[in-house]
Amino acid sequence: MNFNLINGNIITLDQSNPIANSVTVKNDKILNIDNNNPKYHNIDLCGATIIPGFVDSHFHLTNLGKRLDMLNLKNCNSSQEIAKLVFEKSKTVNDNDWILGFGWDQTRWDENEFPKKTLLNDLNIMQPVMLTRIDGHSCWVNENAIKSSGLDSSIQIDGGDIVNGCILIDNAMNPIQESIPKSDDKMIQKWIKMAIKIIISRGITNIHDAWQTSDMIKNINFLIDKNEFPIRCYGMLASHDQQLISRYFNSGHYNSTYYTIRSVKAFIDGALGSRGAALFEPYSDDKHNCGLILISHDEFNELATNCKKAGFQLCTHAIGDKGNSMVIDTYSKTMKNISDHRWRIEHAQMVRDEDISKFYKNGIVPSMQPSHCTSDMRWMKDRLGEHRIHRISRWKSFIDSGCKIPGGSDCPIEEGNPLFEYYAAVTRKDHRGYPNTGWQPQECISRLDALKMLTSWGAYGEFAEHRRGKIKIGFDADFTVLSDNILTCDLDKILKTNILMTITNGKILKNIL
Repeated sequence: MNFNLINGNIITLDQSNPIANSVTVKNDKILNIDNNNPKYHNIDLCGATIIPGFVDSHFHLTNLGKRLDMLNLKNCNSSQEIAKLVFEKSKTVNDNDWILGFGWDQTRWDENEFPKKTLLNDLNIMQPVMLTRIDGHSCWVNENAIKSSGLDSSIQIDGGDIVNGCILIDNAMNPIQESIPKSDDKMIQKWIKMAIKIIISRGITNIHDAWQTSDMIKNINFLIDKNEFPIRCYGMLASHDQQLISRYFNSGHYNSTYYTIRSVKAFIDGALGSRGAALFEPYSDDKHNCGLILISHDEFNELATNCKKAGFQLCTHAIGDKGNSMVIDTYSKTMKNISDHRWRIEHAQMVRDEDISKFYKNGIVPSMQPSHCTSDMRWMKDRLGEHRIHRISRWKSFIDSGCKIPGGSDCPIEEGNPLFEYYAAVTRKDHRGYPNTGWQPQECISRLDALKMLTSWGAYGEFAEHRRGKIKIGFDADFTVLSDNILTCDLDKILKTNILMTITNGKILKNIL
């Protein structure tokens, strides 16, 4: 379809032509700006704002759909409330079926502590139960799940921990996850399509999918072939699957209109919420715990070396200050004298002063999620102490040092709403406006930089800045149309802004103008 988008407030992010009134699309590309083609169909924006399409640079596509089919535990206020939900669910499923849930957060409960193993076991149900914490780095299980997996809860697990005999942290979760029956292709396709509907509704045109298995890749390609995958996806290969990454290392980068694979995802540590993020000093509320390292030094070095040889970007989850420092050291040694490699640290949530400058100096890209800051801020002082909370979510420090930050949400850990991420980045407040003055407000960033995080810097994070992330002649026709100008409107109107249109590859996927 060829068309002119007219009478708009077009924020191009192109320094040579920052503001425009109209843009012309021919097939899948931007043909003209402020030079309408009279032969093309006109779409009157009536003053609405157009920006380059939102990019969510850290997303979990299949998990979003999958977790819509699980027990939703996000709004539960106690472990007892969750146990009741599990008991009711047990009445509706077969004895051998797994009961799965997602989203619990003990910091939101009245008791504010991990649950005891008796709570689920005393339900006396037949089903194995696995309930994943909101951060995805720990789970709560019953005895049936432990027996089904063959897990020996008395042994030490490298990169993992077991608390109260029922809370499995990081690598301790692996035996449970491996014992859950594998999902078939139809189910995976269903989850992907469920997620795509939500993605389009939120104005997102492009996601960076931060852990792709062979089954996920197969089903994404199947849906693309059926014209049922209308968004762009930058896939990160799951590093635990040696066969998968070897196949891609041998064949090279994969590029198509909607799908790119040229990166690998790894994990160095866990999360702060479950005290698995690796710290230099112990947690303030757990004096004998400095977190977990999930991969050995030798394994990580070997992975980095293999990525370098194959020309693949390495994207490593690192949250704690020690975890980030370890990844920086490995990246800088492996990629010494190699310019513009854009190896990423996913989250980079807690970084020491002396490590900030090492990102830009060594060409390392911090890929960050603003709402992680505003979700975690309530308990951060208890977890880290007053002396360390300034190390959290240092967006402005990174930008001032020269870094570009691809921004995302880590959905379904967070909501996957770009406007929530934008608002958090400029205010350091959650989407309810708390706290009044913002949390650690010295790290607030400008509205323009926040917009770049969610558009042009996302394109940079996937080596696509020459064709996406700006509204510029010859670039891909990916746009998000907003009801208000989020660069200039009152702060409290940002979260009231509506997504009017989502346009990806020149195709109008959503239109409520």
